[in-house]
Amino acid sequence: MRSILSIFLFFFPIHLLFIKIKNFAYDNNVLKPTIIDRTVISVGNISLGGSGKTPFTIALSNFLYKKGFSVGVITRGYGRKNSHDSFLLDQQSWEDCGDETLVLKNNLDPSIPIYVSKNKIFAAETLAKMGCDIIILDDAFQHRKISRDIDIVLLTPDELVNKNKKTFPWGLLREPFYNIKRANMVITTKENLYNEKKSKKYSLSLNTKFQDELLCSIKNTNTNIESLSKINSLLSICAIGKPESFHNSLRSLKINPLKDLTYSDHYNFTKKDVDIIIDKIKKYSIKGIVCTEKDWVKLISFQDEIVIPIYAVRLNYSLNKDIEKTVLRLL
Repeated sequence: MRSILSIFLFFFPIHLLFIKIKNFAYDNNVLKPTIIDRTVISVGNISLGGSGKTPFTIALSNFLYKKGFSVGVITRGYGRKNSHDSFLLDQQSWEDCGDETLVLKNNLDPSIPIYVSKNKIFAAETLAKMGCDIIILDDAFQHRKISRDIDIVLLTPDELVNKNKKTFPWGLLREPFYNIKRANMVITTKENLYNEKKSKKYSLSLNTKFQDELLCSIKNTNTNIESLSKINSLLSICAIGKPESFHNSLRSLKINPLKDLTYSDHYNFTKKDVDIIIDKIKKYSIKGIVCTEKDWVKLISFQDEIVIPIYAVRLNYSLNKDIEKTVLRLL
C-alpha cells in the first residue's frame, strides 16, 4: 500500500500543495497557533528521519533541568499501538509508548515528565498544569498548531548536498529546504560520521560522541567499546532513519561486524525476523549482536530465543558550549 501511495504522489504531489497552503496561512496570520503560557521549545528537522532529534531532546532537556528549570517533554510515540491515546509515561512497554519514547525515559533525568500524545496542545497544557516552565516538543517543526518560543532544526551533512534537497517522494525532505528560515537555531549534527563536510552557513555544529560502556541484554555483564571491538564475529542490526550513520559510527569505534542486517526506521521485529537472525548466528558462528539503543529496547524481548548477548552502542547525550550559550540567550 505504501509503495502504491509513493507512486501516486510521485506523479501527483498534492501533499506539497497542502504544505504550501498551510505554511502560507500560518506565515500570514490566516491561521494562528495556540499560545501556551510557558516557554515552548521545538526540536525538529526537515527530513524524514535520522537527524538525531531524540538524542538532542535528551541532551537539551537534561541541560536545562540541571540549570534549574522545570522541564517537560512531549513526544507522539511513533510506532506505538493505540496511537490516539494520550498519557503521562510511567511503566508502559515500547509497544504501548514507542521505541524512541523508551530511549527518552532511559536517558532523561527521572524528574523530567514525558507526555505521550499526538495532540501537542493538550499535552503542553497538561505539563503546564503540572508545573513545567519549559516544555520541549520532540519532532515538531512541521506541527504549526502550537506556538513555540524557540524553533530548533537539526540537519545532517548529506541534507546539505544539492541533489538531496528534494521533497518526498523525489527525495527525503518533509518540506522544501527553504522553509528552514522559520528556525531560530539550525544545528548540523553527525558531521564526524559523514564524508560530506558541509555545514549550513550560520549553523552550529554538534558531533556525535559515544559512551564507553555499552548496554547488554544479559544482566551483570559490563562491556565497553574496546572489548567489543576485539570480537571478530559480530552481527550488526539497524532499523533507523539513516543506517549509514550507524555503520559509520561502528567503523569510527573500530567495531567491525562480520555481517549486518538493515531494516526500515522504527521496524517492529517479528518471530520470522528473529528466526532469520538465529540462522545468521548459527551459520556464521556469531558471538554477539550490536545495535542502536532504539533497536535494543525491542530486541531484548527476544533474548531467550537469540541467547547470545545483544549490545547497544549508547550516545553521549550532551551539548557543546556554543549550543548551550545560544539556547540560554534565546530563552
